[in-house]
Amino acid sequence: MPSPSAYLVLLLWPALAALLYSRLPAITATFITIVGGYLFLPVKVEFDLPLLPPLDQETIPVITAAVACLLVKGTGFVGIPPRGIERFIVVLLLLSPVATVLTNGEPYFNGEIFIRGLTVKDSLTAIVETYLMILPFILGLALVRTDQDLIRVFRLLVLLALVYTPLVLYEARMSPQLHTMLYGFFPHSFAQQVRFGGFRPVVFIGHGLLLAVFYTVPFIITAILSRARQRISPVPTVFFSFYLALILVVCKSVAAWLIGIVGFCTIMFMPAFLTSLLTRTICTIVIAYPMLCILDLFPHREFVDFAALFGEGRAQSLDFRFYHEERLLEHAREKLLLGWGAWGRNRLADSVTDGFWIIQLGTYGLVMFAGLFGLMSGSIFRALKAAKMASDPRRRSLFAGAALLGALMMMNQLPNSSLYSWLWFLFGCIGGVTYNRVTARDTLHTAGNTYSRGEPPVPG
Repeated sequence: MPSPSAYLVLLLWPALAALLYSRLPAITATFITIVGGYLFLPVKVEFDLPLLPPLDQETIPVITAAVACLLVKGTGFVGIPPRGIERFIVVLLLLSPVATVLTNGEPYFNGEIFIRGLTVKDSLTAIVETYLMILPFILGLALVRTDQDLIRVFRLLVLLALVYTPLVLYEARMSPQLHTMLYGFFPHSFAQQVRFGGFRPVVFIGHGLLLAVFYTVPFIITAILSRARQRISPVPTVFFSFYLALILVVCKSVAAWLIGIVGFCTIMFMPAFLTSLLTRTICTIVIAYPMLCILDLFPHREFVDFAALFGEGRAQSLDFRFYHEERLLEHAREKLLLGWGAWGRNRLADSVTDGFWIIQLGTYGLVMFAGLFGLMSGSIFRALKAAKMASDPRRRSLFAGAALLGALMMMNQLPNSSLYSWLWFLFGCIGGVTYNRVTARDTLHTAGNTYSRGEPPVPG
């Protein structure tokens, strides 16, 4: 059972955020509010109010940041994207739950119990829930306007990850205990954190896999900043790369290792055009994945065989996910366009939902899947366009690397569900520069020198 400190920390977070906004730039304050909330607030502790999604580790920081940005002059945040395809997608995402509710008024038998039909109240809750999910994306899209804004977010992410590492190392040695010590309970299965003869650290994130996914991002960012010749501090960037690689090893997740290695090596050792080609390939596969599965064209067995190279346990885990994914997809096909709606109607009695894509497809159908993955891929392709148009090789490397990072995180939503507020914010930041039509007068700084790009504006 959660301790009083868990609820107290949730209540105090908006006050801490208000202090940050009074002293720091909007981007920095928003970053700390959202990403810091993800890293430090308790998991599965919430205030459940009528008609609203639970106020918890995810929603409290996001609502706080949005309210603060509305009150901070010049942020450009107006609640929804003011123009472009992003505005259309956001409006579509907010309307689609209404259509889902209207087509799911009948009760549903999941194999064990009947689940009630949906009502107008459910559509209101779903709209708010969907908006709060994508709100960090909208904030990132509004706040990041220049190359230096994006670089600032990247640097902050690396520095915050470094600050978090003593807690990671403590749990890797002592077992995942910090959430229990501070908040009074462990939020997941403890047995799932046992890996390779030791423990996967969890800290306050809730699961060792989520922590490992988090650390792949700053690790890859060190490669992006290195290729763009942007320092994190006077210490050489290679030091941060080496140290974060060690932390990633400590996290003991094979999937995170593969993502980190592919991202880091591609950005460091391949030219920008090959990085962009890999990014486009990944995006195409991810977007086409539901149809590939429906047509039985995706090589699931080959992926299971590849996972066996890292141990029979990894192969069994992946095969388990694919098995349940196939069953859930069969169920989703009955209402493919708009889905089954909330309250577990997207699931079977004995099913396990792991992938973000199958959760959204089963719950709100292809419309929601297309909208959510459309927002992610939109930012990725904006970054690719900026990389293609850049004449400065540092700017080309910055945006090509950012696009690949986004593509890898989007790909991870197929086997896993790790798309939390901090990652939505990062996707918004990646697309923000070109969305806001940054001019060529922005500068990149290298080793104490300032270089003006002298390039034409990048179209949105």
